[in-house]
Formats: sequence, C-alpha cells, structure tokens
Amino acid sequence: MNLAHYFDPSEALPNPLGLSKDASLFGKLNKTSVTENLTIDNNTLVIFGVTESRNSNNHSATNAPESVRKYLYALSGSSIKKNLIDLGNLKQTANPADTYMAVRDVTAFLASKGATVIIIGGTQEITWPIYQAVLENQQQVNLSIADYNIDLGNNDGDFSSTCFVDKLIAEGSDKLFNLNFIGYQGYLVNSQHIKLLQSKSHELYRLGYVRSSMAEVEPTLRDSDILSFDMGCIKQSDSPGSIYPSPNGFYSEEVCQLSRYAGLSPRVKVFGVFELSTINDPSGHSSHLAAQIIWHFVDAFNQRRNGLNTTTSSEGIKRFYINSPIPGVDLIFLHNTLTDTWWIEIPESEKHAAHILACSYNDYKRASSGDVPDRWLHALKKLT
Repeated sequence: MNLAHYFDPSEALPNPLGLSKDASLFGKLNKTSVTENLTIDNNTLVIFGVTESRNSNNHSATNAPESVRKYLYALSGSSIKKNLIDLGNLKQTANPADTYMAVRDVTAFLASKGATVIIIGGTQEITWPIYQAVLENQQQVNLSIADYNIDLGNNDGDFSSTCFVDKLIAEGSDKLFNLNFIGYQGYLVNSQHIKLLQSKSHELYRLGYVRSSMAEVEPTLRDSDILSFDMGCIKQSDSPGSIYPSPNGFYSEEVCQLSRYAGLSPRVKVFGVFELSTINDPSGHSSHLAAQIIWHFVDAFNQRRNGLNTTTSSEGIKRFYINSPIPGVDLIFLHNTLTDTWWIEIPESEKHAAHILACSYNDYKRASSGDVPDRWLHALKKLT
C-alpha cells in the first residue's frame, strides 16, 4: 500500500503556550514523509485523522483532527520511547462510503504490520469500518464503545453516526465476540435497546457503575481490540464541545483513566476519538481534553509489556481452581504476578476451544464465595 495516496499532511503546529519542541510530543514525532518507506511493527503507534462528518448532524467534527493536534503536539514527550508516526488526514472523498473504505483499507494494512492505531475523528460511525479492518487480521473481535447513548435503530435502517450499532449487532459472535458499552446514561437510552443487547449477552456498563467501579471495567478494556470513544460521554462542565452536551457524564480525570487502561493493554489495536464539536468548543477546552485523553493512551502504550500477556506466556502465572455452583464445572483463574492482572479460563469442550477472559480480582473473590462471574457466563453462552 502506498500511504501517500490516502493522506494529506497535517498543518497543525503545537500550541505556543505548551512545552518546547525538545520536551514535547511534537519533538518525538516521526515526521517522515508517507511517500518514504516507514518502519511499522508492533512497537509502532500510528496516528491519523479522519475528517468525515457527512452522515451526522455534527458537521464541525470535520475540523476536530487539526484542532486536537495543536494541543496534543504541545504535551510532554518524555515517556515516548517507541516509534510514533502521524500520517496526517485522510484525503477528502467524493462520498462517505469512499471514506469508510479508505479507513478500512488503511487500518487493516497498519494492523497487518502489527501497529497500534489512534484515529482522530470525525464522527463515530467510522467505528464500523475500523471493526471490519481489524476483523481482516483475526478471527474474532472484541469492541468497546464509550458513549452517553447507544447509537442503535434511530434512522429507519439508514447508516449514520446515530445508528451504526445496528450493523455491529447483526454480526455473529463468531466474528464480534464481545460488544461492550461503557458509560451510557440510562435516561437517554431506549429500554428496548437495552433488552435487545442483553439478550445477545453484550456487556452494558451504566455511567454510575463505571464511576464507582473503574477497576472492574479495566478487564473489559484489557480484553478489547478496539475502543471507540465519543466525546459526548463527558459532562458539559468538563467538555462543552459536544453536539448534545449533558450536565451528567464522566469527569475528565475518569476518561483519561479509561484511555490509560486501553493504552496499557497489549490487545488494543485501535483507539478512536470521535464526535468533538468544534463549533461548540470556541475556547478549545474540549480539544485540549481530547488531546490529553490521547496523550494518556500514548503514554500507556509506551509502558506496554507485550511479552507478559497471559495468553502468550506462562511466565509468572499462578492457577487457582474453584468449585462452582454448576455441577461438574470448576472455575479456573489465572493470576499474572508480573503484571498483577487476573484472568478466567473456559476449558476446551466438544463444542468450543479453550477461551481465556480478562477479569478482576473481585471476580476471583466472588467466585471463592460461590458466585459465578457474569463475564464467564456471557462468554460461555456465546461459545455454546
């Protein structure tokens, strides 16, 4: 793939009130032209912008990639040890369908090289071609969406930023194994949509639960291949730049923590930040926050310990077997003592191969008291 055919270089410059070039992320950025041969491998983090907003009401999201970059470039680069590349912005296309195809092709190419990708949107229906791209490189995908709403069934079958989830839930668990919704606000969501998603054993984490149990959501992000982040899930006082600002939502520190969880996971291959409304952000407050959210992902990515994943290494792994209330079934927990992470195993059967899920220490403690973790039950239902 010749990436030069797909991208226009970014013209953004660091905010002059930020750090100097030597100390900033901008100074660590690989500015090699996309027309030259780039070194892309599993220690490479690639950033690119997507200015697509034609299938939404948030048309000013077109300006978000450049608006975010000027703040991102001015943040600290002291932790960056791995290759960081900014390809620029995808070229404008004749129609949204062409943009989606370009997103899919570029993301699939980068994923095939082992790179981790940050996409600055643009609007959130771009999540669909991102999912298609990741699926080209592996058999099953786990997808997490952080949003105040569930973008499902709002436009009578049309494809847009308010109904792209329709396509996702039509995928079978043999392709989309886990679909997780993080931070939705119950009073903004159709109860029938919640029942539909629960019937398919998808995971739904309401805002109040996530805020009170951040550590319980960490395994969900650790087990995700994609995190799609809607800036509208942040409360208006912390981030006014939303098409539908709400007095409730995440605090800025909380979304940075979620981003950090995703960045630390060796499994997360794509992190997308979407739905920033620049017209509602005249002071740049939300653009600055979006930059800080991305910075926490970048910082965590540079601390990843790829060789210590439970599924790829037995180093430092302790196994615990617990009798469950289900006759003849033991719950098998794994503790990675080197990363202090917990996992739960579904043993191989005649119907399915062995499957390992990220879980929390609290899952282990509850299982020890006789409870079966919901993660385990949902996964077993999908496997059988």
